[in-house]
Amino acid sequence: MVTISLCMIVKDEEEVLASCLDSVKEACDEIVIVDTGSTDKTKEIAASFTDKVVDFEWVDDFSAARNFAFSHATMDFILWLDADDVLLKEDLSKLLTLKKTLDDTVDVVSMYYNIAFDEYGNPTFSYRRNRLVKRTNHFKWHGVVHEYLAVSGNIIKSDIAVTHQKHLKENSGDTKGRNLQIYEAKLKRGEKFSPRDLYYYANELRENQKYKKAILYYNEFLATKKGWVEDEIMACTFLADCYAYLGEHEKEIDSLLRSLKYDLPRPQICCRLGDYFKNKKNIKTAVFWYETAINDGLVDHGGFTMPAFSTWYPHLQLCVCYWKLGNMEKAYHHNKMAENYRPNDPSVQFNKRFFDKETAKPLKGNKRKILYIGWIGHNNLGDELMWHIFKEKFDTLFGDENWEVEGTIRKPSTAFNIDAYDLVVLGGGSIICENNTPVLYKAIKKGKKVMIWGAGMDLIQQEDVSLLQAEKSINIDRYFSRNIQQKLVEVIDHAEFVGVRGPLTYEILRQMGAKENKIMVSGDPGLLLPKENEEVDFVEKLILPFKGQKIVGINWGTSFNHVFGGNESHVELQLVDSIQELIEKGYKIYLYTVWDQDIPAIKRLYEQLNDPGNVIMDTNLYDQNILVQLMSHFDFTINFKLHANIISYVAGTPFIALAYRFKVFDFTSSINLEPFAVATDDRNIKSKILKLENRISMDRLKFKAQRDEQLSFYTQRLDEPFDKHLFL
Repeated sequence: MVTISLCMIVKDEEEVLASCLDSVKEACDEIVIVDTGSTDKTKEIAASFTDKVVDFEWVDDFSAARNFAFSHATMDFILWLDADDVLLKEDLSKLLTLKKTLDDTVDVVSMYYNIAFDEYGNPTFSYRRNRLVKRTNHFKWHGVVHEYLAVSGNIIKSDIAVTHQKHLKENSGDTKGRNLQIYEAKLKRGEKFSPRDLYYYANELRENQKYKKAILYYNEFLATKKGWVEDEIMACTFLADCYAYLGEHEKEIDSLLRSLKYDLPRPQICCRLGDYFKNKKNIKTAVFWYETAINDGLVDHGGFTMPAFSTWYPHLQLCVCYWKLGNMEKAYHHNKMAENYRPNDPSVQFNKRFFDKETAKPLKGNKRKILYIGWIGHNNLGDELMWHIFKEKFDTLFGDENWEVEGTIRKPSTAFNIDAYDLVVLGGGSIICENNTPVLYKAIKKGKKVMIWGAGMDLIQQEDVSLLQAEKSINIDRYFSRNIQQKLVEVIDHAEFVGVRGPLTYEILRQMGAKENKIMVSGDPGLLLPKENEEVDFVEKLILPFKGQKIVGINWGTSFNHVFGGNESHVELQLVDSIQELIEKGYKIYLYTVWDQDIPAIKRLYEQLNDPGNVIMDTNLYDQNILVQLMSHFDFTINFKLHANIISYVAGTPFIALAYRFKVFDFTSSINLEPFAVATDDRNIKSKILKLENRISMDRLKFKAQRDEQLSFYTQRLDEPFDKHLFL
């Protein structure tokens, strides 16, 4: 595990220093406090936390002080904070986790800096700062004021946030005046200002109400064309502020529009333009800008973040705009969206009471469109059967002219226009992934309803399976980028229903930060398969040669070596040996497949067995209803593909799962049959299969009783969205 030095510069911080150090000390192996001239009890407080309290003579240069502090660090990484910063408990926990997983390949870790908050404690202004840096890289600070740390190399983005609590300081001093004095002293010395200096000097002038002079320096900064694009956009925003204070409103709008020269419109600018046109009674144009603000919130620009302007604020304004345009349903919808973000906001509550009146309820009867996301149209039985189950339940309950459901058949979810749908469903399958998450995120940002119905994850490494089963932490960054994790957590927070396939998927989402009360283990949708159907006579003919004998159904196939252990040949050889032992014990063998691409593998297995008197090979691709009836005739099954196990379970036939990937463990954990999953990299597959065969023979009645209980439990959970009319 790496070690961390905390390096700080302080002066007269007795009000806040202890809170800062208390919040972070658990993660720090060394604390270096550089005092630049305190006259209060700051140094005494610092000394109670560390013996490294060092004096530095103040020379009107923040970078010099910070570089001096860094020079005293001795640990692997350096963390820096200001005295009025803290780490909240959840962020300290994340830092401790990061510390355990961080390695020498990382040079820099950036963290969020939350510097302003609304009355409910939600961050209203955030941006990233490079907070944790490798000491041996000797990164340096630059700039006498508004200093920055010049870094390079492998920079990772964390979801840790540093919380600024300047409001806790009653005696904060005249920092704005101080910074302005430093800049003006620099001017008097004839020192040249960098583009960054010009920008921050203009900021200091604006904050000290010197608007006309600030305008000059913002324009000079923009004229250099050498600033960071986010600073250029903010300069346009601050120019608009200056003109607003001076009462020059046309120039205010021109400055906002000027920002469009640099990049896509930022949400805060869109909302100000929306406000301008709303006040001008140009409601349709206002709607355009407010909706643009919401859509732009889907894009991570890597700069300054003001969440209000892409969430509750534009929704609240759209409520008013659509009401003025006579579209009561959209007005109602946008107030509901604003309520998701600020449920106790007085304006939201006022609107809610208004809409609750009978005459103001939204109109019903418009056609509802639903997008079902799944890996469908590829002849894979598992994914197809879950889509058909959803479609059949949908048609039974809602199949009229007012409802329509569409599946992502042979197309990625990104190919569909989310605007066309009222509800987006992430259906069954291992499809909680990097590709689908942005689509769900886009849907919630556009105000669409979202639900997750029995989906799970895959491609999690085997060494993490046992950790998840024990509810221990894993390094989720191996599988999901931080950006995708954050979006997925937000999707879950806004979703109408989140039911996942198994407890291991649930545990990963919990470790990501998803709220536990928003997620349930709903089970795999395949558990809703009917246990009885009309295929009895057809199936009787299939098993006729073995009628009245003990039969083991065996599903074999391929995942193109994307299996635990990376060696399907090893599994196949172990399976051949196991089958031969079972034949010696009096079993007949029925080989079957559930995917057309598995047929060569099952033919190869049949040829290796070379025992047509005891083995039937059936390469026909049957639907799920035939397979349920077929498996009901088997004593037990051994299955490679996940949904072969699920169909066997529904049929009431015990199974042994060849656990080739994470999803198999996820399913068996959901029904408390973890011992019946045999990993494909196990060196003793044969012996484990034979031991489980003996256990199945002894516990058959117990298996069926447990299966009935589990099916009843998960049926209720999977039916819940339909019982609630898919939340539409």
